[in-house]
Amino acid sequence: MIDRRDVIRMKIPYPGISSKLAMYTHMYICKETDYKAYEYIKCQSLKPYMLVNNTMRHYWDEAPDIERNPFRHTTRIDCDKTFGTETVSYDDELKTTSRPDVCKELFDKVLVELEKDGYSRIALDEDELRRINHLIN
Repeated sequence: MIDRRDVIRMKIPYPGISSKLAMYTHMYICKETDYKAYEYIKCQSLKPYMLVNNTMRHYWDEAPDIERNPFRHTTRIDCDKTFGTETVSYDDELKTTSRPDVCKELFDKVLVELEKDGYSRIALDEDELRRINHLIN
């Protein structure tokens, strides 16, 4: 079962099935879960262009630290939007292996950043999500 603070790896069909998020696996922190309704926050490795030409207004940068997170590289957590589903289930094998979650302190900081000016909740196309992730039903 995926719980709040758990980190999973999946592909997201956003903005469409042929986008980079749909072609490559990224990490996502589970923000909320209620039966089959889930909300996720996107994480990605911090890249040099993000330091100069960042399109995110709100984010949290986190260094790799097994005591706090499962990240292997400095990671930018996108606090401008979340991705939600209502009817799919996520297999536990999607969880990161080095550590299955982020620590409470990091999670709380991300939630504060999300709420600063509000954020967009994007409903995913669940048929496309299942099509590109064999561990999502």
